[in-house]
Amino acid sequence: GVGAVVGGTSAAAKNIRQVKAGEINQQEAMGNIVKEAAGAGVATAAATAVVGSLGGNRGLLSLLGIVVVATGTKYFWDAMTESDKK
Repeated sequence: GVGAVVGGTSAAAKNIRQVKAGEINQQEAMGNIVKEAAGAGVATAAATAVVGSLGGNRGLLSLLGIVVVATGTKYFWDAMTESDKK
C-alpha cells in the first residue's frame, strides 16, 4: 500500500547516501529498504484498520488515531526486527 511505498522511498534515500559514503554495502541497503517498507506498510494498514473499525471519519481525531496506532505499530516492528540482528 501507500505506507509501504512511502516507507520504502524514505529508506531508499537514506540507504543510497550510506552506500555512497561506504558505510554499508548494497546488500545491506536492500535489506534495510525492504524491512522499512514492510514495517511502514504494516503500520499504515494496522492504523487504518483500527481507526476505521472505530468509525474513522472524525477529521482530526481520526488523523491523531492513525498517527498514534501507526507509530506504536512501527515501534513494535522495529523492536522485533532489531532483535533479529543481535
